[in-house]
Amino acid sequence: MDRKIDPSSVETTVEPPPFPLTPSSSAVSRISSAPTADEGRFVPGTLLGGRYRIIGLLGRGGMGEVYRATDLMLGQSVALKFLPQEAACNPRLLERFHGEVRVARQVSHPNVCRVYDIGEIEGMPFISMEYVDGEDLADLLLRIGRLPADKALETARKLCAGLAAAHDRGVIHRDLKPQNIMMNKRGEVVIMDFGLAAIASQLSGAEVRNGTPAYMSPEQLKGSEVTAKSDLYALGLVLYEIFTGRKPFDAKNVRQLLELQESTHLPSMTSAAADIDPMVEKAIRRCLDPDPAKRPSSALALAMALPGGDPLAAALAAGETPSPELVAAAGRQDGMDRRYASACLAAVVICLVAAIVLQSRTLAVTNTPMDNPPEVLASKAHEAAVAFGYPQKPADSAVWLVESDVFLDRLAKLPKPHHWDQWLAAESSVLAIYRQSRGLLIASPYGSISADNPPPINPGMIQVSVNAAGKVRWFTAMPMAGAEDPAQPVESDAVFRLSGLDLAKFTETKPQFAPRGAADQVRAWQGPHPTIPGLDLTVEMASWKGRITTVHVLNRWKQNAAAPTGTSASAQVRGLVLILTAAMGVLACILMARRNWKMGRIDRKGALRIGVARFLLGMVVWLGTVHAIPSSDMISLFFASLADWLVWGTGFWLLYLALEPAVRANWPHSIVTWNRVLAGRWKDAQVGSDILIGAAVGSAVWVTAGLVDFFTGVEMGQDSGLTAALGTRQWIASHAGTLAASLGVGLAIFFALTGLRRLVKKDWVAALLASVFFTFSNGNAINSTDWKIKSAVYLCIFAVLLSVLLRYGLVAIIAAAFFIDTFDSIGLGADWKAWYAPAGLATVALLAGIAIYSFWRSLGTRELFDEAATF
Repeated sequence: MDRKIDPSSVETTVEPPPFPLTPSSSAVSRISSAPTADEGRFVPGTLLGGRYRIIGLLGRGGMGEVYRATDLMLGQSVALKFLPQEAACNPRLLERFHGEVRVARQVSHPNVCRVYDIGEIEGMPFISMEYVDGEDLADLLLRIGRLPADKALETARKLCAGLAAAHDRGVIHRDLKPQNIMMNKRGEVVIMDFGLAAIASQLSGAEVRNGTPAYMSPEQLKGSEVTAKSDLYALGLVLYEIFTGRKPFDAKNVRQLLELQESTHLPSMTSAAADIDPMVEKAIRRCLDPDPAKRPSSALALAMALPGGDPLAAALAAGETPSPELVAAAGRQDGMDRRYASACLAAVVICLVAAIVLQSRTLAVTNTPMDNPPEVLASKAHEAAVAFGYPQKPADSAVWLVESDVFLDRLAKLPKPHHWDQWLAAESSVLAIYRQSRGLLIASPYGSISADNPPPINPGMIQVSVNAAGKVRWFTAMPMAGAEDPAQPVESDAVFRLSGLDLAKFTETKPQFAPRGAADQVRAWQGPHPTIPGLDLTVEMASWKGRITTVHVLNRWKQNAAAPTGTSASAQVRGLVLILTAAMGVLACILMARRNWKMGRIDRKGALRIGVARFLLGMVVWLGTVHAIPSSDMISLFFASLADWLVWGTGFWLLYLALEPAVRANWPHSIVTWNRVLAGRWKDAQVGSDILIGAAVGSAVWVTAGLVDFFTGVEMGQDSGLTAALGTRQWIASHAGTLAASLGVGLAIFFALTGLRRLVKKDWVAALLASVFFTFSNGNAINSTDWKIKSAVYLCIFAVLLSVLLRYGLVAIIAAAFFIDTFDSIGLGADWKAWYAPAGLATVALLAGIAIYSFWRSLGTRELFDEAATF
């Protein structure tokens, strides 16, 4: 530890009267690699505690003597720091001595002097620490003037890395100066003397003013506060000396120094050394800004501002796992080139237009007359219930929309040519499901009403399904016990009239169904659809004491004799494989999370934030879908849902603890912008760039898949945006659910890639295998009749998404997944006057707004319109 101990490293409190900024030369004791003439308390060869053999005195200062010794147990050189004999019994100094160890041991970094242990020999406490064989920066600069530009830049980056490691642990050095920075014989930089270091949250009162005045920040000189930004100010002063060989401020006392600091007049660095890069001077000037808020946000941000700075690459090269803060500070800061950003934005806009055109041709809902909104359909359903013998006013009711994929498949199998406009006008695939009850509809456990929740078994419960024209397609009712019999039984022709069918064209047949409710009469009819040739219908009806209890229309389609029934062997195998994979994944997550926790590699803040985000998204979805009831049962529904949100949040938290450390240790560049998002840097230019890239890729993938469907014979598809069209509450819940699913998709892909990368060692092989797995797990592709084409399309889609992930990272893949799923719920065709059109337009506006905002943020500090820009 070839250096000098400066008394200024001892606690120094800045008093109001001015005093000299630097100690006199007589007060300095130097330490060289050879023992001094004064051998100190222990002569060379002394054996201390049976473990340390003294080699010689390195030096002494206000906080004690430092000896070079050999640790006989470990067989290596160490430095032993002893308190002065007269201070060994001073409780305050002893506490400071122990505090140095407690603080310093929290920091572990190659550019920070390692503290090993604390001990006591014959009543004399000491610290054992790393022995640094070299000289301090103050002596080096005194000897050579200044460091060469390249060496100064390298030194600056290492100082930033070491200081960042301390700040990551909440530790502030408070006494950073050239005397406390060592340059060993290998040229490595080591930050020394955490004797004045402290935990940021523990600093108050007079503690703020401790340090060396010449290297204090203005706020520290004033005694107002000391933060990590104060260390950055001191670092700026040190860097100024490293690059120029002189101090930035020439002051005789503290008052004059403070005036110079606050004047913001800093001598030009290039006047002292012409080879200094302007970026260096700009970065140092930011450090020396009297306003802490205008200084760099962190030591890592300062390192990134230096020419060619990449602390992340340096950490990986050193075999270290970079901290989340280091990852967030790495990478580019300037966003995307305007030409590429414009191309991505144009791609999203073009795809939005193409999606509306495609949906107007390929979605059943956009090719169906949808004149009646859900409220009107609910009214028609209630009127049917009254007509069927149930005139009582309900205490509670609910309505929602579904689409019959079975009906669309049946139409697709009819002989060509297909007249979809006529067929869907005559028979809608969209159904409104209406439920009413004489009591409250309590859908346990989460409050989401469905056809079977609450179970339709209570007297007075009625369920009616009507198509877009308001014609009955399904009816079930549980009559009230003891209810008065209707004056006149409901005739079958009333059922056919409310179903939009002509009884005269149907032939009665033997019933082959079991009614759900009570029945004393069961009848069935068969006949052709009045408009769609080749479509045979079955109408089934049951009644009890003159009231209709069951009506089924379009319920029993003729099945293709050649079509397989039941679950195929391949589907069973696929399901079993997915179950086993999920179980193994959960077990692997638990074990990996436990291991990472023990090793101290986890990102607690990031895991907590993503868990909380998933929890809150679950809450938003619930608020948008719950069937609210004016009852205390609403409390139980809330707490059951609360447990569900906690399970999902905990699952995401656990997955993140298991997955993220491996990604951060091996592929941190893929989560740079993700860590910036978790840190709240939503306006970051690179975050905007990645969102914009993901939006463009997701939009292009969706349109490509839509075109493949269109040109390979998939004539009519379902719309997943019907729920979002029910109202503002449901629209928000729909997109919150999509975002939650996108987070899950991004993390699942990350998990798959992490495991595969460990096995195959090559990124492109891992991406290919993951694409095959996700294609295999996609039921839409495997179970499709044209599964070969579908599988090829999905394989390409997943390959593109994984390529985006590998190239641009997690934020881009989440954005891509969100755009793909949200495109599905646009549900907007040529008729923008339809009742569902506002929801579709709002979804288009949401996607366009995200793309436009991310485009704007991706420009960074560039102007939106620049005459000199080349497009």
